[in-house]
Amino acid sequence: MSPTFLHEFASLSSSYTPQLVAGLAICGAVLVVSGDRLAIVAFLVQRLIVVSLLWPSVRLPLAAVMLLASIAAVLVYIVTEGRLLIKARHVRHTSQRRSFLAQVPFRALAAALGLLVTYGLVQGYASNLLPLAVASTVVSLLVSSLVVVILANTGLQTGLAVQTFIDACRVLYALWQPDPLVWGLWAVCDVLVALAACYLRKTEVAVVERQTAGECG
Repeated sequence: MSPTFLHEFASLSSSYTPQLVAGLAICGAVLVVSGDRLAIVAFLVQRLIVVSLLWPSVRLPLAAVMLLASIAAVLVYIVTEGRLLIKARHVRHTSQRRSFLAQVPFRALAAALGLLVTYGLVQGYASNLLPLAVASTVVSLLVSSLVVVILANTGLQTGLAVQTFIDACRVLYALWQPDPLVWGLWAVCDVLVALAACYLRKTEVAVVERQTAGECG
């Protein structure tokens, strides 16, 4: 395990890490409760927090590569959702909104349960294996990714869950003096996951449109 990473993480924890880890927990809860568009914003904030936590140890250019890949992935999501929003029909949009609003109480309960599980795992197990700041970061990302993927009802949400899981793995990998080549592969995976999730999202919308057209016909 890299002593440099632990030293940098420990020095950061004296000032900003508790707030950043709390921000990760909030972003995870928003990812669980929100719809696709708000989830994109929550994911962007979550990724910026992860970059901020890793920056003191990985520094440039690795942190810059991660940041650029994050921006590219988020732009893919935004462009896809923007195009779908422009071509969306009012009836289908209203129906989807009502369906999502009906799930909000259950999703809120799942988010609260996820926060409790995160706290329990950190206090009971993870803090015995890793420094508290690192354990809190990794467990928060792992639990939120698991809850999101279980409740995901669109390809985009699944993609965000996969990328959240990747972030947890990335933090763990940073403990062992990350290799630039492997770090670059993490960045490529970010963009590929975003492209795959958006392709699934567009396919889902196309299927719904065909079904709606068939019912009207």
